[in-house]
Amino acid sequence: MQTQPQPQSSELEKLFQANTSLAIWLIFLAIGGGLLARYYIRIGYLPEMEWNAALVYLFVCSVWGSVIGLVLTISLYLPGVIWSELIVFETPLDDRLTYPAEDDASGKQSMSKEPCIRSIMGYLGFPFALFLLASHLCLRFSKSDIKPIGLYSAFAALILVRTYFYMRGEFRRWSRGAKVEKKTLSRQIFRYSIWFTISVLLNQIAMYVIFLLADRTSRLGNFLLLTGICTAGVWISTNVVAVRHRYYPRQALVAALVMAVVLLIWVDRFSDLSMKLMSRYGVGEGQEFRLVVNDNGSKVLEDLGFAKGTRNLEKVNILSKMGDHYFVKLGDHSFTIPKADVESIHRYGTTTR
Repeated sequence: MQTQPQPQSSELEKLFQANTSLAIWLIFLAIGGGLLARYYIRIGYLPEMEWNAALVYLFVCSVWGSVIGLVLTISLYLPGVIWSELIVFETPLDDRLTYPAEDDASGKQSMSKEPCIRSIMGYLGFPFALFLLASHLCLRFSKSDIKPIGLYSAFAALILVRTYFYMRGEFRRWSRGAKVEKKTLSRQIFRYSIWFTISVLLNQIAMYVIFLLADRTSRLGNFLLLTGICTAGVWISTNVVAVRHRYYPRQALVAALVMAVVLLIWVDRFSDLSMKLMSRYGVGEGQEFRLVVNDNGSKVLEDLGFAKGTRNLEKVNILSKMGDHYFVKLGDHSFTIPKADVESIHRYGTTTR
């Protein structure tokens, strides 16, 4: 005879439960810090850290970590929670998504219902992946607009409508023979269909925000590759969370966090997410500046191979402002120049990579 598993809380878990806000902030900070570290890996530069600069970059990490963290939460975690709490364990769907509860000799229930991963992947996961894939492919139309709504919004809305009616038909078919009043069953099917549609909507919102922050992946090959990776990652995470959340919520959260890290690495690799995020602060490639240096700066430039008396640097990319030096890129050359030797910085604008 089996009994429902009772998760045990360690001292560390109790500490996190008592400081939930701190734990969430640390997770978001880690995400932002990871993106920042990834950016400096890409430019091949490790600046000297100062406390005042560290506070600025700590703020940047917190902001972007919070934005990306919230987006990943509604994409990788919340849909699985919705399935687990509002669909999987519902009585009319018992024979489809869960194993039947076992009874002891006295007729009392001895084990709570356990979710069936195979059934969840087949009945919920498969249509979810198809609607997710269609939504992701429609991102290629996000540059076009049909006033007063965007073309992507129109396609996304059509996908949501299709999702609702398809899942309503499926839930109705699965619930045949359920010992529930017909009117009550109809309301329940409506509720299941709406919540499943909301899980798709959450991912549509998340993928669109990431797509905008990454400044749209222009290359078709990279876009299609990312489409496959992101769809697979979200599908896996949602199914795992749906199965584990009811009895093992911490395991579900850890699974979502692991998948978030994996997806961030791949998204940054093929869409330059970290570079695009930093460019919004005027740092990185695509942001061109004119630097005016003083006499000492002119001597530094001369030592670097520039013509004698050079005081202006045109169309410069400032890759890093941290520390006592600017790390800049001019053409194919990257070098540092002391901040004290720079008299003025003029911004030209944003260029397309």
